[in-house]
Amino acid sequence: MNDRELLWLAQLFYAASVVLTMRRVQVGSASAQLHRWNLLTMILGFVLHTVFLYQRGMQIGRCPLTNPFEVQVFLAWGMVLFYLLIGPSYRVSFLGAFTAPVVLTLCVVPLLAPIDVARQAPATRSPWIEFHAAIAVLSCGAFALAAVISAMYRWQERQLKARRSTSLFLQLPPVEQLDVVALRLIIVGFALFSVGIVGGFISYRIIHRLTPLRAGLTIAKIVWAWAVWGAYALVLVARTAASIRGRKFAVTAIALFIFTLVTFCVINLLPKSPQP
Repeated sequence: MNDRELLWLAQLFYAASVVLTMRRVQVGSASAQLHRWNLLTMILGFVLHTVFLYQRGMQIGRCPLTNPFEVQVFLAWGMVLFYLLIGPSYRVSFLGAFTAPVVLTLCVVPLLAPIDVARQAPATRSPWIEFHAAIAVLSCGAFALAAVISAMYRWQERQLKARRSTSLFLQLPPVEQLDVVALRLIIVGFALFSVGIVGGFISYRIIHRLTPLRAGLTIAKIVWAWAVWGAYALVLVARTAASIRGRKFAVTAIALFIFTLVTFCVINLLPKSPQP
């Protein structure tokens, strides 16, 4: 089985997680068996997802972040990783129903689009280069999950205002808990992104010294990284000062992730200068 077939199979398990969650909504929160099956499908999807990344990395001989396809798939993997770490800890089992569709979109779109194009291996290799790229994308996985939880917050808040008591509403955690989880995910993502920036500075020094890259693309990546870092830093400062909470914080988390994802994809689609 080739790596793309493995990734398609992972998507089937993620899709099954959505179906099982919807079934839980129909039968009620008392169905512990459906909850176990739901979590199992997400774990199996994640395992296949991980095997895909490992197999792709072995094929190209480096971290699978060499084209927009691999970057987007790695981002989805990071999102599922944080879901598996955060979800059970905070008892937000229905987070999978909101997470899986986003993961499906992040993986299926690049699987169907002609963007999985092999790129020539760079003349310069350094563990710092791959480390900073992997950490930066992983931090975006935390930001993505924070955006998903913020969307859950907004939906829950609207149900409260409308005084509706649907079965899904009764099974979701309180908005206060969702707010705390989203905040902690952004803190974790911000810390990882900060580490990635440090690694990026070191890798830039290495590449700049040994490999002549196109200056415009390098500057664009640096500007993007500092813009994202500064935006999330401002949000955390505003949250500490209590000037942005609740609905405003949720909307900001969603908007910031969309901005991060769109600009990140645009930069990765820019043409690379030929390697010597």
